[in-house]
Amino acid sequence: MNRIKDPSAIEARLLELAHTTDAKITAPALAYFAPCSIADANHVLDELTAKDQLIMDIEDDGTVVYQMLGRQKLGAARPTPTPRPTALVPVTHAHAASPVLAAVLSLFIPGAGHLYTGRIVAAVLWFLVVSAGYALILPGLVLHVFSIVSAANSAHRLNASERRLLLAA
Repeated sequence: MNRIKDPSAIEARLLELAHTTDAKITAPALAYFAPCSIADANHVLDELTAKDQLIMDIEDDGTVVYQMLGRQKLGAARPTPTPRPTALVPVTHAHAASPVLAAVLSLFIPGAGHLYTGRIVAAVLWFLVVSAGYALILPGLVLHVFSIVSAANSAHRLNASERRLLLAA
């Protein structure tokens, strides 16, 4: 990695650090951000403190922190993009989920429609509950119908959330 030695270039990186982040201004932080040696960062910070452009403060733990008068985050005027919901397992859908297909899949195998819409835990639970219900015959049939309806609703909800994400983008 090429380290910066020029004090004016380090100062420019300091200004960028101060006005684009909320990070505490310390010699190690500047050295990391610039990139330069900690000694060079200390030299620039001490020079700016001597010129009354920075205020040096020592925290309770002994950390030397510098404060820039009038520091403000310049990027704050721009609207920040809203973070998209993230899943533990990335799920991408190239097409809209079909409620009819989800219902038909669940008709043959309880939970298959939920699996089709990406709801893995719901798929496993519906399969287990309906299978256990079939031990008593009638409850199994009723649960199977509920599984089919739930799979179709799951496809509708997935399509609605995909539309919301597309509109938000």
